[in-house]
Amino acid sequence: MQEHYLQRLVEETASYNTLVGSFFPAALWSPLPHVVQTWARNYIVSLVTYFLICSLWCFYFYHWKHDVHLSKEAIPSRKSIMLQIHVSMKAMPWVSMVPTISEYFIEKGYTKCYFSITEVGPIVYITHTIIHIILVEFWIYWTHRALHDVKPLYKHFHFVHHRFNTKTSLSPFAGAASHPVEAVLDALPYTIFLFFVPMHFKTELILLSINGIWTFTTHGCLETKMWPFLTADYHTMHHIMHRYNYGNYTILMDWLFGTLCHPYSTVDEPKSK
Repeated sequence: MQEHYLQRLVEETASYNTLVGSFFPAALWSPLPHVVQTWARNYIVSLVTYFLICSLWCFYFYHWKHDVHLSKEAIPSRKSIMLQIHVSMKAMPWVSMVPTISEYFIEKGYTKCYFSITEVGPIVYITHTIIHIILVEFWIYWTHRALHDVKPLYKHFHFVHHRFNTKTSLSPFAGAASHPVEAVLDALPYTIFLFFVPMHFKTELILLSINGIWTFTTHGCLETKMWPFLTADYHTMHHIMHRYNYGNYTILMDWLFGTLCHPYSTVDEPKSK
């Protein structure tokens, strides 16, 4: 019974792999082991999402509506954006390993993932999802804060991301511009908490995808008041001040632990390092 149940999960991930593999010659894709196909699928989907979302965002706000939402002085240079892309490309293959490992453990039955919402019911499903999101928020807040507070971690890892520390050096492309170690650390809670909190399989994949897209948009420097979400204006303050707004989706953790700085606070931008 357990073996049959796990086979359904394998077939689900195999269908995703087949969909992505359909864009490549069968002679190239088919011989690849299942886990390699899974990594390739995660990597390719990450690349497509990154360039599609960020490019559309930049086209809309920097060119089409350039005189509506952002001043000309706030638009980053092409050189800065190319540097962000260069840094992101170094991290992307490594961070794609995290969902690949997650799916491997799920398929082997090592986690508490379940296949269908009907197995637990809608109320339990919603409860699981909320608990999972809160735990991820807690993880990202404290790992992010540690990357600032522990100086060697900042120097060797987090500074790679914080070289983009002014409005004119930030764009959605900077969202993934991190050291590979930090990129993996940010994605890791989506694997770790699967061992402790029951989670719907497809919802887990969706949350991981949303997290990536959210990270891109929060580096766009737009003034978007959407309480209680930690939107781009809050994260811009983090890049400028370095000491506040460590959270991910919401201001909850920063509010709880005293590191919340509202975007309407007046500060001077630091000089580029």
